[in-house]
Parts: sequence; structure tokens; C-alpha cells
Amino acid sequence: MVSEMTDETENPINRRSSEAASAFGSLIRSRRKAMKMHQDQLALATGVGRRFLIDLEAGKPSCQLGRSLLVAQALGFELAKILSGDPSQSATALELPDLPDEEEVDA
Repeated sequence: MVSEMTDETENPINRRSSEAASAFGSLIRSRRKAMKMHQDQLALATGVGRRFLIDLEAGKPSCQLGRSLLVAQALGFELAKILSGDPSQSATALELPDLPDEEEVDA
């Protein structure tokens, strides 16, 4: 007897992948905000698009790993610490491009 295929959201691997992407996105957003950085500034500093950052921070599991790690590195994260689950480290200074003033940091 052939077992029924589980729905994609019920697949344990997909669920774990989504949870990890969401946690990573939250980590990126928190660090960016702690550094008082706008998404536009981070996009220009890293060479990725703002839409990519929006998706990354929202926890979209299909964001490209290489670009995601580039953003994390620009925010001062070390890959080894991220993978070990210990991203609590001080951020290194990042050269930010000048942008017009906005009243509040992107959500």
C-alpha cells in the first residue's frame, strides 16, 4: 500500500527549514535595527536588493544562502558562530551609504 504524500507544510524537513529561515530572518532584522540601519543602507552596502532583504527578514526559506550569509557578515556575524547557534557577538563597523533621512527605521 502506498502511503499518502504529506502536505508540504506538514513535511518535517520543510517545517524545520521554515523555522530556521524565520529565526535567521529575525536575527538579521534585530541586528540591523540595533545598528540603527535602514534596509536601503544595508542593501547598498552589501550589493543585494531591498526586496531580497525584505524576504530574508520575513524568513522566506528560499532566499539564496550566499547572499544571506553576505548580509549576516556585513552585520558583524561570524559564520561559525551562526552555525553553532551563538551569534551573540559585537558587530563590526560597516561603511553605510548616505540616504535621505527617514523618521523611523524600516519595519
